[in-house]
Amino acid sequence: MPKINVILVGFGFIGRELARTFYEKLEKIRRIDSEFKVIGASDSRGYISSSEGLDLKRLSSIKRLSEYSSDYREGGSTIELIENSDVNLMVEATPTNIKDGEPGLTFIKNALSKGVHVVTSNKGPLVVAFRELTSLAEKNGCHLLYEGTVAGAIPIFSLVRNCLRGDSIRRISGILNGTTNYILSRMYFEGTSFELALKEAQERGITERDPSYDVDGIDAACKVVILANALMNRNVKFEDVKRTGIRRITQEAISLAKRSNFAIKLIGTIDKHIEVAPKLVPINHPLCVHGTLNAIHVETDLASEITLVGYGAGKETVSAVLNDVITVLKEENKRQT
Repeated sequence: MPKINVILVGFGFIGRELARTFYEKLEKIRRIDSEFKVIGASDSRGYISSSEGLDLKRLSSIKRLSEYSSDYREGGSTIELIENSDVNLMVEATPTNIKDGEPGLTFIKNALSKGVHVVTSNKGPLVVAFRELTSLAEKNGCHLLYEGTVAGAIPIFSLVRNCLRGDSIRRISGILNGTTNYILSRMYFEGTSFELALKEAQERGITERDPSYDVDGIDAACKVVILANALMNRNVKFEDVKRTGIRRITQEAISLAKRSNFAIKLIGTIDKHIEVAPKLVPINHPLCVHGTLNAIHVETDLASEITLVGYGAGKETVSAVLNDVITVLKEENKRQT
């Protein structure tokens, strides 16, 4: 039976939801690893740790780590937590930074270098250093799993790696950003202007802090980079993605498409070219989903075409992160038996 000690790095929305999920699903997790413990958690200001395991009920009820107890080490660093604890799995959920991947990139490199498995929901490190991180994981015999980085709860990496092992992926296309899909859906169904639909999305809290990440296709381009590198063995950088956002989509263009039984969607495409751009999608195509849904369409040599649809951000991402954690537990179980 494996003995997995976890540290949770990042205590924002995803980190807090994950702590709550660990508490709620502890019985299920301990059927796989009866000694599973979260022995530490860190945020940008400090960390808490306990070799006996943190109280998950308490951890799941607080908004800031400093509220956990007087043991919170203000000024302590995540690197210090990694170095000084008996950790073998780090769940990394710090904010995404696509410019240099920090601080998550340094945390992940440090953990992998120590032989610590990593599960992350953070796109930034994978966008800027995919090959470096996967090589480091392989060199040190570590798992590096990142299902939560693309399309939230949609299990695209798990599907391809576990269910399409003999297939060659010829093309991937998809709606990879729920915010732009919401905006375009409002324009399509309600006749709303782009500006008003964006304002509604901001009021609902479904945009990035900087909405240009959504509407200019930056977020979708990051996901295209990860998909291309992970599933099609490319060596793509963010700069290689031809990118056009949705700012110039007018109500007139939406209406014209609608009359012809099409909808305009922001589509990420990986084939000979790598692109994120508004496309005309037939309304009866499986990719033509609405609201904040994401959809990924995979074309292979044997399975032909498969489409996955689901929610791509927020709480649903925790499903993907938890599944990656369980994958590590099961793989370590196999390794030790």
